[in-house]
Amino acid sequence: MNKEEFFKRKIFDKESVPSLQKTYKSLSKEIQIWYKSSEYKNIQDLKNKLESKLKQFSKNEEIDLVITPEYIFSIYLWYTSSEKKCHYCSLSEVDLDALRVMPDYVNKRFPQRGKVLEIDRKVSTLSYLNIDNLVLSCYWCNNAKTDTFTENEFLAIGKIINKIWSKRLNKIIE
Repeated sequence: MNKEEFFKRKIFDKESVPSLQKTYKSLSKEIQIWYKSSEYKNIQDLKNKLESKLKQFSKNEEIDLVITPEYIFSIYLWYTSSEKKCHYCSLSEVDLDALRVMPDYVNKRFPQRGKVLEIDRKVSTLSYLNIDNLVLSCYWCNNAKTDTFTENEFLAIGKIINKIWSKRLNKIIE
């Protein structure tokens, strides 16, 4: 077992540290170090945030979303491998943070929304269980797209939004 497998088995599969140490006796010290690491805490925090968000989606849409450990892990892998920029307007999380500290920053839902990229469905009628349908979106694009626009329609709108953000961030648009 390596560190990544430990994180999966402990955080997502919810195996206990003593059980893992018993199974992997030669790794007992490493398991304890991994368990006490900041990396473990960060992964646990992200997993909890993703799980909470999925439960919120399920409640808001009045659907019975079965959130299994395997599904949470697949969402975690998707999220951690996704480029951290809005699918529609290309606003990065770094730029999002820069916008937040600007004096003319307008977001009536801050700090609840607008600090980080959000999970959006490209096709709003498809489930959050379909990972191929998920993208990261900034608050503004996610809020404006609703279920009215198709992905392609909003990609065109996202280009215009990108020009506005770029001007606000004093970037040169090519």
